[in-house]
Amino acid sequence: MTDGFFPPVRLTVLGIQGSGKTYLVKNTILEMEPNHLVIDPNDEYTGFTRYVARFSADRDRYREEFNLVSKKMIRPHLRSVEEVEAGKNLRKEERRLKLLVIDEADLIAPARSPLPSALADLYVKSRHYRLTVVAVSRRLSDLSTYIMDTSDNLIIFKTVGYNSLRIARAIKADIENDLKALDFKKHEFLFLNRERETTKYTLETFNVKVIGT
Repeated sequence: MTDGFFPPVRLTVLGIQGSGKTYLVKNTILEMEPNHLVIDPNDEYTGFTRYVARFSADRDRYREEFNLVSKKMIRPHLRSVEEVEAGKNLRKEERRLKLLVIDEADLIAPARSPLPSALADLYVKSRHYRLTVVAVSRRLSDLSTYIMDTSDNLIIFKTVGYNSLRIARAIKADIENDLKALDFKKHEFLFLNRERETTKYTLETFNVKVIGT
């Protein structure tokens, strides 16, 4: 097993229900890193290290719950670059959290709303903690644009709806036709690198090593 994503990245995975995004996260991204945690509001990630949210139906309580989970389950398992370079907390290295997946991320970071303080801190300091953060959501129009704008890479499966396509055009002006041409049944998706250049893949042809480019 490798040391996961290095350097750590911020990745957003988007697509309508049944498009293939959860399969990709489970069978490609999570398989790369045993030191992971999944925030799992829909109880879909059996067999992985996860936290099944209790209050996902109540957005305000869920955001409070995430702040508490961050304090109790995430932050204690992070190590800063300074700690590593100084040789401190060596015992924590084996259980250091390296990959955080937030499924249904729009429940915590909805469009047109400020991020919970704990999530904002994780996004700002993710490289400082050598932590890869993966946000998963169905519609671009539901998710905070901050999450998408600060992502190193985006993976976009079949997307429909005027508002979602409008946001996709804001990310990359000529992306709409490519998105409309994706075959839902074949689980096709677009991968956007840091320069927002796009490549089309399927679940079978995707090479996870491109993440971070």
